Amino acid sequence: MRFSLFSVLAAAPPSVLAALLLTSAPALAVQDQPIRSGDIEAVCTGVGSAKDDPRWTAYPVKIVLATQNGANLANAHITLSKEGRGKGGQAAMQFDCDAPWVLVKAPPGSYSATATLVRDTTISRSVNFSTSGSGPQRELTLMFPVPAATAAN
Repeated sequence: MRFSLFSVLAAAPPSVLAALLLTSAPALAVQDQPIRSGDIEAVCTGVGSAKDDPRWTAYPVKIVLATQNGANLANAHITLSKEGRGKGGQAAMQFDCDAPWVLVKAPPGSYSATATLVRDTTISRSVNFSTSGSGPQRELTLMFPVPAATAAN
């Protein structure tokens, strides 16, 4: 008797199929649409006129992805982690961002953000930051090497 992957999946309970779908693809943050995980909210933005949206000033942390030459970068996997006692740097939120700004609204505390370029998963940059949960926006820049395709131009 032969079994195909399709026939096995077709016979699987819906809960198993849902678990497979959720674990097989990374979350993609849609540009200019806030996403939430627990008490942390983030948004990927910074492209076109959307970067001037007045809603973004309410986010106390702005992480900019850029090359060492100052050009904006996009397409990174972002991990936000809560630091501190009892947290151990556990990932609080993970998503793929196709925009150069990651805005973060989180409760007071210490956090870390890591960006890994999708085009080259060996290139990551991290930054530690703290927030009071409100106040004026603080900008942090994660700088990456200039991509080889643009370095020659």
